[in-house]
Order: sequence, then C-alpha cells, then structure tokens
Amino acid sequence: MADLFTRPTFEFPYTYKFPGQASDERILYLTRENKVVLWWRIGMTVAASLALAIVGTLLVNSVSPMIGTGAASTLIFVFWFLALAFILVGSWWSHALWQKSIAFITTKRLIKFIYTTPFNRHVLALPLDMIVDTGAYTKGFIQALFRLETFTARSSAASSGVATDDEGGERINKKYFYIENIAFAEDLQHYLSKLLDAIKHHRHRLDTFRPFIPHLKGETRKKFMEQYPEYWS
Repeated sequence: MADLFTRPTFEFPYTYKFPGQASDERILYLTRENKVVLWWRIGMTVAASLALAIVGTLLVNSVSPMIGTGAASTLIFVFWFLALAFILVGSWWSHALWQKSIAFITTKRLIKFIYTTPFNRHVLALPLDMIVDTGAYTKGFIQALFRLETFTARSSAASSGVATDDEGGERINKKYFYIENIAFAEDLQHYLSKLLDAIKHHRHRLDTFRPFIPHLKGETRKKFMEQYPEYWS
C-alpha cells in the first residue's frame, strides 16, 4: 500500500489499495496533477535559489575591499553551497508532495490524499450519493495552453463539515470537491455522469462498471476494452 504513493505511474485496471478503502470498494480511476505543475515548482525553486546566490555574490563583491579577498571568497562559496542545497532539498520536497498527492474515483466516493509536507497529509472525500452535479473548466489562457484543467463535483451537503475517516483521522466534506491541474477534466466529467447514472439505475452491476481510461476515445477505446469483456458502461 505504501508503494502506491511512490509509484511513478498508474496502470489500468487499477488493482491498487489505499488507506481506508472499504472491502467492497473498487478504484475506478486515480491520478496526480499534470507533471507540468511539478516542473513549474521545481523551476521556481531553482530560479529563487540562483537569484539569492547571485545577489549574495554581488553584495559580497561590493564589500570585499573591507573584509578581504579570502573572507569574500569564503562567503561566496557559502552562498552558492546554500543555493545548491536549497535546490536539492526544494526539488525533492516538490517531487514528494506531487507524487504522494493522489485523487481517486471509486465505486463509493471521490477521495483525495493531499500531502502538505512529505510526512503529513489530509484527506478530502465526497460520497457519490451526495454529488448533485459536476463541472469542468480552465482558469485562463496559460492553463488552457498547458491543459491544466479542473474537475469539480458539487455536494448536496452543507457548505462545510467535519467527519472521521476510516483511519480515525480528519476528513473534511465541503460543498465542492476539486481535482485540479489535470489534462482531461471534461472527459472525467462525462465519465462521472455515466457513473452516477449507473448508481441510480444499475447499482447491482456497479462492481463491473468500466474504470475510467484517459486518452482513449472512439474505436481505439472500443478495441482496448475488448480485452476486458468483464466490464460494461
């Protein structure tokens, strides 16, 4: 189970296990944010580190006549060493948060594990029976260019509340459930509509409902699913 949060990719038909999973609960899809987000965060870490090192070097050079060449060289080395350390630690930190933060669609709920540090997380969950409607959108030109889309599901619950999850930890239910920075939010919305309809009219067949397969459409998806005749949708 721990390997789930360090696995580089997820493959159909998603026979993984996650903390708090019910015995009769099946994963229909799981995803992370678009990798563009990870590279952006790492890029910002590198840029900030280099900027601080350069500014520090310029400041040391400006006072080097007063402190001496030897002391100035030592301070410049310290600045660049700290910059390198910050790049390494910051990149590892960003990658750990990106890799461990996962969103799931199951036969019972939408659920997200969100890591705020590489060692601490909180869990957001929304039962499928409480979903009123769904949506998909992008927030601007840059996000549209890099396909950083947002999927949202609106809950019939009050605007906020706190409950206890299966691990005994905190689970926060809010009016809206978001899966952000993914490249196929609209496809996911269409899939959720089919899933909610299946819950309403074919709940007894939910155990064999087709999991979500991104990037496969039309005849390509049809041929792929012929390899898995046990699924329907």
